[in-house]
Amino acid sequence: IVRDYYGAMLKRGEVAALNYNPLNPVKWLTFPWGWEQVPPNWYLSLIFALSFISGITALIGFKTNLSLMVFAIGSLFIQCYIYSFGSHHHPYALLLITLFLLALSPAGGVLSLDHLLRKLRTHIKKQRFTPFNILNKESELARWSLLTVQWLIVIIYLSAALHKLAYGDGFLGTDWMNGYTLQYYLTRDGLRWGSDLGVWLGQFYIVGVVFAWIAVIFEGTFFLAVIFPQLVWVYIPSGIAFHTGIYLAQRAPFFGLMVLYCVFIPWTKLIQTFTRRQQNSSQFPKPEILYDGLCPLCIRSMTVLCYFDWFQRLNYTPVEEEWTSIQKTHPDLSLDACLAEMHLILPNGSVRKGFFAFREIVRYLPPLWPLLILLYFPGSSSVGPKIYTFVASNRKRLTRCSFESCSSK
Repeated sequence: IVRDYYGAMLKRGEVAALNYNPLNPVKWLTFPWGWEQVPPNWYLSLIFALSFISGITALIGFKTNLSLMVFAIGSLFIQCYIYSFGSHHHPYALLLITLFLLALSPAGGVLSLDHLLRKLRTHIKKQRFTPFNILNKESELARWSLLTVQWLIVIIYLSAALHKLAYGDGFLGTDWMNGYTLQYYLTRDGLRWGSDLGVWLGQFYIVGVVFAWIAVIFEGTFFLAVIFPQLVWVYIPSGIAFHTGIYLAQRAPFFGLMVLYCVFIPWTKLIQTFTRRQQNSSQFPKPEILYDGLCPLCIRSMTVLCYFDWFQRLNYTPVEEEWTSIQKTHPDLSLDACLAEMHLILPNGSVRKGFFAFREIVRYLPPLWPLLILLYFPGSSSVGPKIYTFVASNRKRLTRCSFESCSSK
């Protein structure tokens, strides 16, 4: 979208057919028009629309693997179609390969709309909400795609380092690191692509020597980040600085490779570590949500809230099962009121109800913070409670068991 691939596709179609040399992925998806004929604009628009829609559904995790496969095929077609009218380059090759690897992996197993819908169906079928932590979900097949991408990045860097070491006469030489070679590339690319920084750096011999050795050492030893994961915090920032400098000086866009660095980051461990530290340093109890455990709407609501409670910052209490203990600590609360609408007991002892309870809950769930714009929009304090009351008044309670039987249990 940012680079206007759609416009680039349509403009290519206006070029004379003699300049059209379709790559294989383009041939496979345009065979009805023949391999030498440019496909019509409506077909290109259709592929672009399907790719865009499948990219959005893959991002939110709806029909994840199918969406990822359609997105991968569409992205490959779009890039190959643009390259079918001239020279093609390599910066986005690994990114396209990664899309296919993700499509073949259990990418939708967690943190996806597919997983959330499965959780909702399970809790509604059991007629009971049970708190859970999505960070504890594991899969034997979850890591293979990430490891494959990591080693592909290593191979790319080793190939680049080997090419530099084989530059000039002989093998494993240092001709490329003599300073003059990088000076030449900095000056040439700076003049060619309009980079004043590249032209300026190309004037200094010592810069060519130092940066050349840094490039070879970085590319030749990057594999250590896979073998020793602790070195990720050294190589990833170095790689980001490395490719940012290349872009600023030579206008070589390796943004796709920089994005793929995310496969090296142990996201789950970071969140779990942050959660443990936060719990250890916290001097106050967690906010407690009081909900009707026999209400399907409440079961769904608690499931959704718990799904985004990555940092375990909330407690969930069904009032019909824990009313005796609740009444001891909060004698001012009414059972009928708690069953009528959700209550939130804050660490300082104050209570929020209904819409205002939900708005306060969102503040404890960082993934849902974008909703705060809507929840605190001018007029939301008067409109929100009415909507919440309307929805709550149309809910039905389950007949799993009576309140008395739950209390006796």
